[in-house]
Amino acid sequence: MDLDTDALNRLMSSAYDRRSTDPAPDRTHLDAFRRKEFSEADLAETFHENTKYTEHTDRSDQSTMSHFVHDETMQYAVSKAPPEYEGRERIDLPAPSETFDVDLSEAVRRRRTVRSYSGDGLSLDRLSTLLYYSCGATGRISAADGVENLGRAYPSGGGLYPVEIYFAVLNGGDDLDEGLYYYVPDDHALRVLERGDDEFADEVAALFATGGLLDPTDAAVAFALTGAFWRSKAKYGPRGYRFALQESGHVVQNVQLVATAMGLASAPFAAARENEVNDFLGVDGVDEAAIYTGFVGVPDARRADHFPEGGSRR
Repeated sequence: MDLDTDALNRLMSSAYDRRSTDPAPDRTHLDAFRRKEFSEADLAETFHENTKYTEHTDRSDQSTMSHFVHDETMQYAVSKAPPEYEGRERIDLPAPSETFDVDLSEAVRRRRTVRSYSGDGLSLDRLSTLLYYSCGATGRISAADGVENLGRAYPSGGGLYPVEIYFAVLNGGDDLDEGLYYYVPDDHALRVLERGDDEFADEVAALFATGGLLDPTDAAVAFALTGAFWRSKAKYGPRGYRFALQESGHVVQNVQLVATAMGLASAPFAAARENEVNDFLGVDGVDEAAIYTGFVGVPDARRADHFPEGGSRR
């Protein structure tokens, strides 16, 4: 069937002013694009196109996805997949608070990126509340006979949870020392990966290209989310990489809302030197790599940009 270019022109002109097709569209180019035949595409475009859900990817995924859905052995393995850094010092966190300074509707309204911090630290109690409601295990999910997985405070493709949560305490307190920690959501506990010294905060600050936007050493904690990509790709193929990126966004939005509800300030921060962050965390940068970083702290009382009425609107 021939392409009715006149009808197409009328349609596009009526829907999009000054968007009529002249000359007529070349379907050859359109078909080539749909077949992902890129000769000079950048990596971002290639990634986007090749991780789309299509009839082809649906067929190719079914063989692996069925194992995760129906095979009890695979479901059990998934429940044991996240690392716990056994052998490292463990800190059991206290029960999280059940009350907040503001309710959810107010937290959503007030949420802002805040880059000014007082230099004060967080208590173990406050850190417990922040972690639990942002990324903790909030309930049990039956996956198969005798196999139960823990659901968390954010969604994850296939319940695989490829995102791992690390954070550096930059300003400690009486019951929380400076250092690098790993959060174990299923146990609501920490693993101590490194104890901080007098130069620890400056070492963490050097991982970020702040350009004077903020001083990391004034924040209470710097967080780093990593993607354990093969945990998701084993089931979904290349599309699993996309799911890990989406999941990290779910976590950070939770962090911002919970921090706001607790009267804390937070800032997602993209200008991290990822290779150096990976080295600092002790991950290989391939099978597990940093994908999202940021800060949480006590707001600087001299600044009002943590209120929606003024300051940063981002």
